[in-house]
Amino acid sequence: MAFAENQLKLLEGKLLEKHVKAREQRGMTLSYVEGWHVIAEANRIFGFDGWDRETVWAERVWEDGRRDPKACAYAARVRVRVRAGETLVCRDGSGVGQGTGVTLGEAHESALKEAETDAMKRAFMTFGNLFGLALYDREQRGVRHVNKLKGLGTYLGPFIVLGVDGQALATHPTPQGFCRALKEAICTAPSAGDLEALWGLNGAVLNELKLAVPDLKTARGTHYGEVLQRHYQRQRERLKLTEPPQDPAQQSAAAAESSDADLPITSPRRLRDTDHLKYVASQPCLVCGRTPAQAHHLRFMQPRAMGSKVSDEWTVPLCVIHHRALHDVGNEVAWWEQWKVDARAAAEQFWIEQHPAKTRTVEDSAESIADGVAPRIEAAD
Repeated sequence: MAFAENQLKLLEGKLLEKHVKAREQRGMTLSYVEGWHVIAEANRIFGFDGWDRETVWAERVWEDGRRDPKACAYAARVRVRVRAGETLVCRDGSGVGQGTGVTLGEAHESALKEAETDAMKRAFMTFGNLFGLALYDREQRGVRHVNKLKGLGTYLGPFIVLGVDGQALATHPTPQGFCRALKEAICTAPSAGDLEALWGLNGAVLNELKLAVPDLKTARGTHYGEVLQRHYQRQRERLKLTEPPQDPAQQSAAAAESSDADLPITSPRRLRDTDHLKYVASQPCLVCGRTPAQAHHLRFMQPRAMGSKVSDEWTVPLCVIHHRALHDVGNEVAWWEQWKVDARAAAEQFWIEQHPAKTRTVEDSAESIADGVAPRIEAAD
């Protein structure tokens, strides 16, 4: 099988409960996924140009033009072809549809469309849970159910606490467990630098919880996010008091660096350059070479900042397929390694091409970069 690793990972995933619909039929409740969702998933996983479908057979089963509204039924067979590298994967599916209308023409159109959609869904179902295979299991073990927390509404887990190195420290099924683990990590941070990195990697999740789970509060009515904010502030002040005073020479060097008008490419300053973003987007995708592409900001190249992307210096071109795939994973560094692409070097090269007077080598710039991985909840580019 020539599917890419990220495609296989998606195909092995579970169907989200929110995409499962239900209808009553002859006293039974039937679960199904809608046709538009199947097409959207096919575009997301295989690519807009990575698959096609063909109606290989369709036949009218019956019609009744005497009744009002007019009615008829069709049976159809649809063939789905998916391109996996040099391999063409073909799957067939059969379906039946019924339609009604003021005229027989409307009834035929409705019935044929329903039969083709039903057949297409059955063909795609063979590719796994995301296309509805999970619904054939009565226990629906291939469906990812949301956590229904008493008094907290409905919110999707699990919740992952990231350490200063971007690796998972703890995973919890509930937001309460996440907050407790993050509090412990904050209160035991050994240095101000570790504390800042810890907060930068996990703070966005707290902001999401404030919006998505407003009832996540203590007995006194204070949201857990605000409680953790206070712990963070107290620990930061405590660590500042215990850190040794800075050498005067280091203070002078830091002051000179902060006043330098021509900051190097790796400065935490977040530059914005619309023309550069357009230039990057005009380049072919780093992974597959498709065009047009989108300018993706490399989230691991600068420390996290609430509500701000990294500098426009650190952008690379990705097609819409791989851009979406990258945002579906949590560890961006590992994703690039999987594709054997040096995204950092590519971003720097694009910047050099557009700004030849403001360049540094990748080796030099790496010294001032805070390595990390974006947290699980992240605003899309």
